[in-house]
Amino acid sequence: MVMTVSAIEAERKMAGEYVKNNRQQEAGAAAFKDMLLTTMGKNPKQKAPYSHLAKDGIIEYNGVTFVCDYEHNALCLGDVSNPKDVIYVALSGGGTLQVNRDNLDDLAKAIGMFSPEDVNLILRAISKDTQCQRKLMEIDEERNKIGEAAEA
Repeated sequence: MVMTVSAIEAERKMAGEYVKNNRQQEAGAAAFKDMLLTTMGKNPKQKAPYSHLAKDGIIEYNGVTFVCDYEHNALCLGDVSNPKDVIYVALSGGGTLQVNRDNLDDLAKAIGMFSPEDVNLILRAISKDTQCQRKLMEIDEERNKIGEAAEA
């Protein structure tokens, strides 16, 4: 097959365009991956509930600050470092909401952020936690009465 100079130049030009387009696609893919990493945390496979509302892992809603915990697929409100002070709510879309009992007023301010299904789950969890805390107080009171009776 004999090619003319103009045919060779045209083929080189097409090859150059192909390489240029391929580089642009690779750059676009890299930018998309970076966007995912920024949006979802360090690993795009890791996520947190309602993280689509987050900016740098923080959700501000009605003056209430939530923190996305991408490692545990959780949305946190308040100091959740002590598990005894935390209410855990399994959310409908997966993941959990972790709320410090001292921050229930903040949660009430931001309840509009959650889906109706999650609001129902949150209210049930708070109600159940309140019942459990009441029972624990009753048990402590009974123990104190028994201790006082034993001393007398």
